Amino acid sequence: MNSRSALTQLLQHKPAIGLIQTIPTPALTELAVWSGFDFVILDCEHGVVDEPAQLACLQIIAGSPAFAAVRVRPGNLSAVGRYLDFGADAILMPDVQTPVEAAALVAAATLGPRGTRSSTGSARAYRYGLSSPSREPPLLLALIESKCAVDNVAEIVATPGLGGVVIGPSDLSADLECANNFSAPAYRSAFAEVEKAATAANVLLGTKPHPGYPLERLLAAGHRFIIAVADINVLREGFRSQLKSARAVAASTCAA
Repeated sequence: MNSRSALTQLLQHKPAIGLIQTIPTPALTELAVWSGFDFVILDCEHGVVDEPAQLACLQIIAGSPAFAAVRVRPGNLSAVGRYLDFGADAILMPDVQTPVEAAALVAAATLGPRGTRSSTGSARAYRYGLSSPSREPPLLLALIESKCAVDNVAEIVATPGLGGVVIGPSDLSADLECANNFSAPAYRSAFAEVEKAATAANVLLGTKPHPGYPLERLLAAGHRFIIAVADINVLREGFRSQLKSARAVAASTCAA
């Protein structure tokens, strides 16, 4: 299912802008792709894990130019093949710290005998048996979220079959003992090290804009997998903004 136009552009190292969906409601997915997002990440690490609902979300994305990614839980290799069978185009594995872990991700996403993924060929990813399984791994992205990962990043990005790396700002800064202080020398050095390694290996690079790292700076440094926002943040801030406006009108009207 890797024929999505947005995915094709990303693989050509053109920017793709997406969001994280923590609430697997198909209507939200539909609104996201109709709004023009290039990809949707279904969050199975911090979000609600509801596989039937997530399957419905994947079915909606399949009918759009966007592509579907799934963030599984750290080290949950069994979920990799399952969500690929559901029809995910990409997998994000959190907290990859070593090249061994990166290789395990690739193996879990690759059909045998080259990998450890098994399939009957009748999964949704193969149109329930109407198309042949691909022996090539899908887009696989390792989340870099620790000092250990930064120390090993040159070896991680050299892993055959790994499509790229995504920096997790909050977790990385916390592991560097400068939580959410993105101007700290340790964070800036680590961030630059990941960028340098990804560029040298010619793999995809991504993150989300955050203080000190606006979108313009990220694009100039080669980031192409851009996580613009999470659904819960948009909903929360939208709710609060509308409520604040309504309460202000109510207060001024009633006071009069």
